[in-house]
Amino acid sequence: MAKKLGIFKTEQEVIDTITALEQAGFVPGELQIIAKDGEHSRRIEAETDVHADEVMELARTKGSHAGNEGTAIAAAAAIPTTGMTGAGGWAAVPLTTDGLLATNLRSDDDGINHALRALGLDKAEDESRDAIREGHIIVVIETDESHTMMNKEGGPKLARLSVAESVLRSQGAVHIADL
Repeated sequence: MAKKLGIFKTEQEVIDTITALEQAGFVPGELQIIAKDGEHSRRIEAETDVHADEVMELARTKGSHAGNEGTAIAAAAAIPTTGMTGAGGWAAVPLTTDGLLATNLRSDDDGINHALRALGLDKAEDESRDAIREGHIIVVIETDESHTMMNKEGGPKLARLSVAESVLRSQGAVHIADL
């Protein structure tokens, strides 16, 4: 499976892109639309036959448990070290929400990173997260092609994802990436 991602600024650009992709032979099951919230997805869903995932809704639905997995608490606990180091005493040890010792802090303050990973966008997380926060909309096209098939010499010159990229470019995508 191979994916192509395009980021758009407006709902109209996404609607036009969906129309162009469908005219190029893509079906709704090959398209994934990712918007910040209902305000950014409502029109797309009303004017096309493609569902739009709402990142902020997914982030809220997953709750703080999913967004805080492995996140260290910004505090230290004093615990006795007798028997741990061979000498008696007290030491400060950072704790995590899952009860394990931690050495670093990871944060996803609004849950967007977790939601994007859940939607399969972990490879384009930084660009996608920033775009969603700005209210942009992401279009992902997924095909049965493999990246290796498209990169081989003598391979198909007009692979489906090449067609998809052409559509994304022609419709004004501000960012395009392979996933």
